[in-house]
Amino acid sequence: MKPKYFFLLILLTLILPVTGHTQGKVTTIDSLVIELWPDYDRASVLVLLTGTLPANTKLPATVTLPFPETAQLNAVARIDRSDGIMKDDIFSNPAPGELTFIIPDLRFRLEYYLPYAVNNNQRTFNFTWLADLSVNIFKLRVQQPTSASSLATEPLTTNVLRGEDGFTYYAFPARTVPAGQSLSVRVDYTMTMAQLSVESLAQPSTRVKEPGLPSTSNTAAGINWPIVAVVVGSIIIVIVFVWQIATSRAASSRSITHHSKAKNQSHAKFCRNCGNPIDKDDGFCSKCGTALQG
Repeated sequence: MKPKYFFLLILLTLILPVTGHTQGKVTTIDSLVIELWPDYDRASVLVLLTGTLPANTKLPATVTLPFPETAQLNAVARIDRSDGIMKDDIFSNPAPGELTFIIPDLRFRLEYYLPYAVNNNQRTFNFTWLADLSVNIFKLRVQQPTSASSLATEPLTTNVLRGEDGFTYYAFPARTVPAGQSLSVRVDYTMTMAQLSVESLAQPSTRVKEPGLPSTSNTAAGINWPIVAVVVGSIIIVIVFVWQIATSRAASSRSITHHSKAKNQSHAKFCRNCGNPIDKDDGFCSKCGTALQG
């Protein structure tokens, strides 16, 4: 291949993936559910964003979401279309004010923690959504901590419901949020004791709406295959080593036996008249009577 064609091929290889990612940049989210869980498993606010891209989205797609500078990232995952389980095998790049990730599926999950203000038993925090992409169906709800005696939101919502998980939620009406439009909520609540919500619950299930990245239902996923490979390889090496030693000893034993027999046969005596085997101390052949001495 001529040098100029080789360099052209390298240039195309570098340009095409970048072009593909640019074409797949998401400008619209079909639906986005944001849940705010204060004092759930940490003394801060767990923010859960579960989104679905439009069905005609070109995959893999590049998604950029607001990411507060005070936030602490917990998880970035895709929700597998085949089994509905979150998988943290996608590329993500947090930057000041935003987080970008590339996703091969239409659904995703972003989780991070936000600090809140503390004044004795009072807790206060603010959440703001402002993005360069539009959301067709935007839903926001706040989970009341199990140790909170009261909770208030601003703007006020009267849609207070009991979730299947046993928590009380303050839900805001679904709406459309155009790109560049800001949406904020302030939350105040009073704690009766310093106890996290997760401490009063059983082990969380592996459903998509639970925080964190659940493992798959396949028990084989928990097997440490590198260790298994090392162990199996070691066993095979030991077996081969033992087999070689056994084979070598057997060959040596056969060689010694053969040599011994050959040696014995080389010292055997026969009658010079009839060829009958005789002992070295015999004076006459036991078959023909020929004198053997002298």
